[in-house]
Amino acid sequence: MSYTEKKIEGGSNFNMNYDTCIEKSIEYIERNLNKKIELEGLAEKAFLSKYHFHRVFHAIVGEPVGEYVRKRRLSEAASELVNTDDKIVNIALKYQFSSQESFTKAFKKLYGIPPREFRKNKINITPISSKNKITNMLSIAA
Repeated sequence: MSYTEKKIEGGSNFNMNYDTCIEKSIEYIERNLNKKIELEGLAEKAFLSKYHFHRVFHAIVGEPVGEYVRKRRLSEAASELVNTDDKIVNIALKYQFSSQESFTKAFKKLYGIPPREFRKNKINITPISSKNKITNMLSIAA
């Protein structure tokens, strides 16, 4: 057991368990979907090494940090496609995609259709929500 794990489990200087740690990380991710989010920064905020944070996050959430962030960004972008007239390229850049092309590729991979067609058809999706997923997982684990 690492020093950090002992500190967290022992409660000395830390009053959070892993579930709370990941929940706080997800709250941070949600507030910063339109900003650069790095694994190192999330791990530092959780007082864990980036490798341990990644393992704990994946175990609790069920997917790697990067995949979770990507899906959440695409979910928010999908909502904006349907509910705003913003240009697709602006939505792509807002959610940290390097180009409209990379956004379109990721969007099509997740939703099965390109963003332009998604917008044209005003497709409504159930957002990929963090709160419900995490709350359900934490209550099942308890």
